Parts: sequence; structure tokens; C-alpha cells
Amino acid sequence: MAARDQGFQDFVLLLPAPLRDRAEEMASRESLSLNLFILTAIAEKLQRAQLHNCLGISERDERSAARNSAGNLLIH
Repeated sequence: MAARDQGFQDFVLLLPAPLRDRAEEMASRESLSLNLFILTAIAEKLQRAQLHNCLGISERDERSAARNSAGNLLIH
């Protein structure tokens, strides 16, 4: 009931078993509940999208730049 007072809503999230297992493992390593881990991941994704929107950078551009820089690191 306290969660509802803070504006939280219940919803069902259907995850493939392997994805849920990995998320639970990573959450456990960080001493977080699965719920808090997912909440944090969503908040980080939204923050990154908002920043990209402000800067005019698309996620496709970021992925391309990451691939290029990773390739350059392997060459050096």
C-alpha cells in the first residue's frame, strides 16, 4: 500500500526466462531486488534517451560510434 502512495503501479512484465535469469543474477551481484534493478535500468535508459534527444544524437549513431571506437582499440 505504501508503494501506491508514492505513485507506483503494479504491472506484469513478461521476460524470457534467460533474460530474467541474467537480470536476477546481476541484481543479486549489486545487492538489489529485481524490481529495483529493472527500475534503475529503465530510468538510465530514459535519461540517456533524453540526453541524446537534447544533443541530437540517435541511438544508432551511438552504437555506430561505439563499434568504430571498439574496432580502433583493437587495431592499436
